Amino acid sequence: MVQKFYEAALRHFVDAQILEREECYDNAVYLYGNAAECALKAMLENYCRPGNFNNRNYPNPRNPLSSEAVLKNGYGHFIDSLAKDMNNFIVNSSVVAILDPSLALKQQAFIIPEVLSRDHPERRYAGNGIYTLADAQECEKVTHVLVDEMIKQHLDGYIS
Repeated sequence: MVQKFYEAALRHFVDAQILEREECYDNAVYLYGNAAECALKAMLENYCRPGNFNNRNYPNPRNPLSSEAVLKNGYGHFIDSLAKDMNNFIVNSSVVAILDPSLALKQQAFIIPEVLSRDHPERRYAGNGIYTLADAQECEKVTHVLVDEMIKQHLDGYIS
């Protein structure tokens, strides 16, 4: 099956917003986690693809999760590792500084709150009433930034 991270991120984000409005916070938080994961994968997939700009800096050999095996087999559901590699790419890429200097300023928004990554994706089997409106809002805020950046990169032609 071909993985369509861009489309999945958008779908999960919209679904999470609907569930948050309906006060289904557990499912909203779970889907915000899925949306954040897919948005990060969509962006990193482009940067780490052979032949793309600056890919010689990736994977990062100092990060054990950033290896040829990870790029070949995928990140799994490690949102924190995805965000860390996205931050590393932004900070260490001279191309990003030229093409999109504002992205370096946005890197602070790529800090994943604990509630978004905690027990992801195993929480899909958890009981009800674990997450609150405040949890859902915190997840929505960060995921919104990631999805917005992913859309911007798509419109700029970096993500197909």
